[in-house]
Amino acid sequence: MPGVVLGAFRGDLTVPADGDWVSVGRVEKLYLYPVKSLAHLEVKEMDLGQFAGFLGNIKDRQFMVCDMNGKFVTSRKYPNMALIQPKVEENGSIRLSYPGKSDITASIKEDGRKMECNVWGGGCEGLDLGDEVGKWLSDIILGKPEGIRLVYHQSHTSSRPDVEKNEYLTPLMMEGDKPYYADGCPYLLLSQASVNKLNTVLKDKSVDMVVEETRFRPNIFISGDFKAHAEDKWSYVKIGDSIFRNIKPCTRCVFTTVDPKTGTKDQGGNPLKTLREYRSTEDPTEKKAYGTSPFFGINMGLQVPGRIEVGMDVMVRKSEAAK
Repeated sequence: MPGVVLGAFRGDLTVPADGDWVSVGRVEKLYLYPVKSLAHLEVKEMDLGQFAGFLGNIKDRQFMVCDMNGKFVTSRKYPNMALIQPKVEENGSIRLSYPGKSDITASIKEDGRKMECNVWGGGCEGLDLGDEVGKWLSDIILGKPEGIRLVYHQSHTSSRPDVEKNEYLTPLMMEGDKPYYADGCPYLLLSQASVNKLNTVLKDKSVDMVVEETRFRPNIFISGDFKAHAEDKWSYVKIGDSIFRNIKPCTRCVFTTVDPKTGTKDQGGNPLKTLREYRSTEDPTEKKAYGTSPFFGINMGLQVPGRIEVGMDVMVRKSEAAK
């Protein structure tokens, strides 16, 4: 099965004029992930900030699980983390729930102990939320009373390093396109058409698996009458009065093999194995940068802030709508 000829956006890099937008679909679901790698929260509306989507005091990936040295810990290695359900309380504290275990609440103290943290080799900061929640998480994740901390990112700005723009790989990236603790970009968009295509390929290959969007952790999940992976070629996406830039295709890893409903990995390595067969790039420059990591969904930066809601039209440049 052929791979992707080119993943990065190519074409008109200007923001479409007011009369150059056309609707291609609608917002089906919106998701926030208060704690990196833990369970999602489905919301009906979302405010948009430079570094993350948010709703009230719930910001996307503003909390993170890390080891004692501040290095991020995720479901890639500990898949049962996906079953830990976070809830951000009105007072800003966070409550965590896990099957068969009593809930725990951790308070945020803006003057708490700062930790030097690390996400994919990039330094950042976090406020340590204390021993009690650290022990609770250590017991679930490591099966012992210590080794894990929960940190909180103060919201004034992202402490993550800026990623250098690459004119070939990320032509629409701008300074400040960085999240709090998300892997690389502030927003992730995925379409139902792309998920449907993957399920069709899995079925054709006799893989006993049906996937849904939550496995891929999008912030914005859309539907519409367009082909699978059409989102790859949309330079800008407008929802309501807000506009996003297509920074790059989202590269996928072993996290996709974790079932968010069971907290277990697929022993056959799917759907990642199947995605690699038809969604890995054949472009030499991209192959050097991304290897065999397949593309699924798009990473986006915020061009014009605002609020988006489920049911809103998804608008793209007219000339890109038919591709």
